[in-house]
Amino acid sequence: MQSTYDSMTIQTYATYEELSRKTADLIIESVKDKPNPLVCLASGHTPIGVFKCLVEDVKAGKLDISNWTFVGLDEWNGMNGTTKGSCRQMMDEDLFEPLSIPEKQIVFFDGTQPNVQAQCDEVNELIHQHGGLDVMLVGIGLNGHIGMNEPGTAFDTFAHISQLAEETITVGQKYFPGETKLSTGITMGLKHFQEARLPIIMANGEKKADIIAKVAASQPIESLPASIVHMTPQAYIMVDRAAGSLL
Repeated sequence: MQSTYDSMTIQTYATYEELSRKTADLIIESVKDKPNPLVCLASGHTPIGVFKCLVEDVKAGKLDISNWTFVGLDEWNGMNGTTKGSCRQMMDEDLFEPLSIPEKQIVFFDGTQPNVQAQCDEVNELIHQHGGLDVMLVGIGLNGHIGMNEPGTAFDTFAHISQLAEETITVGQKYFPGETKLSTGITMGLKHFQEARLPIIMANGEKKADIIAKVAASQPIESLPASIVHMTPQAYIMVDRAAGSLL
């Protein structure tokens, strides 16, 4: 089912599997004619179904990603791919390693390096030179954050170091084998989302129904980061029936 709020689009699908397939198809269609697409994908549990679809398509010979550059959405400060539960480790496990994607096609924050701001500057310049991201797929937090852009983040922010909200620190523990100290993160900015050619917020499950309904009904306001969709006419919110149940 498709609904339009302002000029952004909400798509609702019966199941998580259908949601994942349709999201993957939307991404593939959007970059099929681009010579060197920049594709920014979130890690975590929400997009795993999309990754499975991409892996299946590549292995079946239906999709060629050899010209894609994958840009990591975010990373916990102090971590990189060697840390179990880090954003990079999850992306390696769920997408990069199953597809044997070479390191030259991956741009990812390394939170263990001393000059994190320099990494933000480099990524900002890469995206600027490309004219914006071709795809930016994000999940949504229960407080409305996308990436690690917490409530109060300016809409005009590019890649930056983020002070994590207490709710994000608490919920973030689910990714790690034991209690883990979290305080800051490195993230792509809300302006990157607004300027992407295909910006997508993806959500599934009943626990996301409240925040999806709140974002859909909201005016653009920085206390609710995901509400930037109302300033992003090309944006999609893709949800399953449970996450869209209050729309």
